[in-house]
Amino acid sequence: MSRASFAYDYVTRVRVSTDRKRETIGWPLLEHADQRLQTLTEVPQDRPDWAQDLLQIARAVYLADKLSLRECAVDGWTRRINLSVEVVNPSVWSPPTLRLLSHLSETLSADQWTINVRAGGQRWPQQGRTTYSEVGEVALFSGGLDSTAWAAERAKASAGPLLLVSYFEPQWGSQQDQTLSAIESSACRDIEQLKASQQVRLTRKLEKSARTRGLLYLATAIYLAAAHGVPQVIVPENGQLAVNPPLTPARVAACSTKSVHPGTLHLLNSLIDALGGGVTVVNPYLHLTKGEVCQQALNAGLTPATLTHATISCGRPPRDRPGAEHYHCGTCYPCLVRHSGLLTALGTDSTPYKTDVWMLGDREKAAVDRRALHRWLCGPISVRDLTTDTPLPDTVDPGPLLEVVERGRTELGQMFARHGQPITPTETPPRRLAWAGQVGV
Repeated sequence: MSRASFAYDYVTRVRVSTDRKRETIGWPLLEHADQRLQTLTEVPQDRPDWAQDLLQIARAVYLADKLSLRECAVDGWTRRINLSVEVVNPSVWSPPTLRLLSHLSETLSADQWTINVRAGGQRWPQQGRTTYSEVGEVALFSGGLDSTAWAAERAKASAGPLLLVSYFEPQWGSQQDQTLSAIESSACRDIEQLKASQQVRLTRKLEKSARTRGLLYLATAIYLAAAHGVPQVIVPENGQLAVNPPLTPARVAACSTKSVHPGTLHLLNSLIDALGGGVTVVNPYLHLTKGEVCQQALNAGLTPATLTHATISCGRPPRDRPGAEHYHCGTCYPCLVRHSGLLTALGTDSTPYKTDVWMLGDREKAAVDRRALHRWLCGPISVRDLTTDTPLPDTVDPGPLLEVVERGRTELGQMFARHGQPITPTETPPRRLAWAGQVGV
C-alpha cells in the first residue's frame, strides 16, 4: 500500500483479521452507546438485518476515515480506502448496491472508496420484551440551532414519543443537556434520547476531518426508525448550509461539508431502497434560511437566551476545559452563518464567541472565512453555482434552492453592513429565468 492507500478489515467480534494487508478495526475502537441503543430497540417484531448492517458499515466507514491521515496524500486530501465489513446478510449487498455505497462515501469525503461485505456478522441480541413500542418520530439532535428548533416544534405535537439521536464530544455534552431541558419544559409528548460518543478510543494520531460522521449519525437514526416501523428520519438543516455552495474554488466537493446536501440524501435514500428498507431521510428545513430557522425556534417557545447560550453551531469549537465559557470560535463559516441568523431573528446576538472576528485585520489568519465569505457575497450566484461540485437529484427543483440561498446571502450581507463592511457587488447578477427544465444560468 502507498502512503495514501489504506486497507481495513472491520470485525464485529473480538478477533484479528487473517489478511495481513489489512488493519483490523471494529470493537472496541468506537465508543458506541450499544446498551442504550439496544434498550431503545426492544420491540415485539424482529429488527431488520439491513438496518443493522448499514449501521455497522457506517461505523466502519467513520473509523476508516478517522484512521487514514490525509497528510499522507499527494494533494493533502484525497485518499484511497479499501474496506471490508462483516455483515449479517451479505446477499442484499449486490455489486450495484455496493457501488452506490462507495459513491455515497466518496460524495461525503472526496476520497476513493472500495467497500465490500462478507458474512460473519451476528444479529444483536434481542430479549423479546417490549420497552419502547410506540415511537412516533425519529430525528437527529445535535444541539445546534436547527435541530433545536425542529425538536422544539415537534415537542408540541400530540403524538407518540419523539426519539432524538445525538452524538457528541464529552466537553460539549452538557450543552445538549441544557438545550434538551429547555425543550422538555414545555413539551406535550414524551421525548427519548439516544446519546452516544463519537470518540475513537486510540492514542495514535487521528485524522482531524471527519466528513463521514454524518453517515454514522444518520445510519444510527435509520436503524432506530426501522426497528420501530417509523417511515421517516428527520435531519433538520437550513438550506444555506445543506446546499453549502463553496465560497472559493478551494472548497469544492467535500472540502465544504455535504452530509445533508439534497444529492447526498438522495444517494442515501436510494441505498435504503436498494436494500429493501422502508425508511426515508428528510430535511424539513431545506427551504429556510438560518434566520428563518431561528424564528421558527422562537415561535416554538424557546427563549433568546436558549438560542444564544445553550445551542452550539461552531465548525471548530474551542477545545477548552469542560465548563469553559466559549463553545464557539466566532471565526468559522458556521459561526458567521449563526451570527447572521440570530441577528435576523433577534436583532442582536449575545453568543459568547471566543474571538470577535470583526476586530481582526483582513490579513490575519483567523479572518480567512470572513474574507472568503465577503468576496463570495460580492459576486453573483446562479443555479450553476449550486450544482457544479455536487449535482442535485432530478427530483429537486433548483429554483427554490437558489431563492433560499439568495435570502441567506441577504441576511449575511446585512450582518457585514452592521459591522461596517457593506457588500459591494462586483458584477451584475444574472437575469432571472423561468425554472421549468432549466439546469443553469
